[in-house]
Amino acid sequence: MSPWEIWTGSLYGPHPVVVVSAAKRVERKQRVVVLKCTTLRPGDHWKPDELQTTLDHEDGLQLRTRCDCDLLFTVEKETLSQKRGEVRTAVASMRPGSG
Repeated sequence: MSPWEIWTGSLYGPHPVVVVSAAKRVERKQRVVVLKCTTLRPGDHWKPDELQTTLDHEDGLQLRTRCDCDLLFTVEKETLSQKRGEVRTAVASMRPGSG
């Protein structure tokens, strides 16, 4: 498990979650911080505001997915299952020299 990976978490039912804890925490601790996301069904018309983002097939997801970037949850790593993908934009912007 690594930062910016997308997993299935059980927050008010099964939902995609993005791991946002630092790599050292993910490596060493049993609890990590995640963003809860919600899958958007075909035909759902939704436009993110400044506190939200949309993930999609470029991030490894089958359907567009809404994430609230200002709402953080701390969860036990063992409760996360099924890696779904990785947030490509965030990972690319975190690499040295990409800025």
